[in-house]
Amino acid sequence: MTTTVRILQGITGIVGLGALVLGLLFWIANIDLISLHKLFGFIVALGLLVMSLVAVSTRGMRLLGVIGVVYAFILPVFGLSQATLLVGDLHWLIETAHMLVGIGALALAGIMGTRYLRLKQTAARTASQVTVPEIGR
Repeated sequence: MTTTVRILQGITGIVGLGALVLGLLFWIANIDLISLHKLFGFIVALGLLVMSLVAVSTRGMRLLGVIGVVYAFILPVFGLSQATLLVGDLHWLIETAHMLVGIGALALAGIMGTRYLRLKQTAARTASQVTVPEIGR
């Protein structure tokens, strides 16, 4: 499972960076790659969801996993509806919030992946240091 988490963490980070760059290109330079941005956003949401489900099934990470599951469902809803929110001169506030929510998803996925790997590494180290008591002494 640790290999899966490492791969998932890498894919989510790279695709999330791509989504961030595409969003900034649309926002700043009006380069219209929104379809690709949406695809990358959905991949990030799916990566966060899978990482969260792994966290829910891991002792010591359940609360973080539940938060991640909720976040993974909020992420695409906010992303798809943000164009209709606060239309006008103040729409930049929604765009900024959209960017921060996306960055938050990447941070949450990264934190969950790192914590999972650390927990598994500690468990493996502890298991290798356990000595079996000698019988007959």
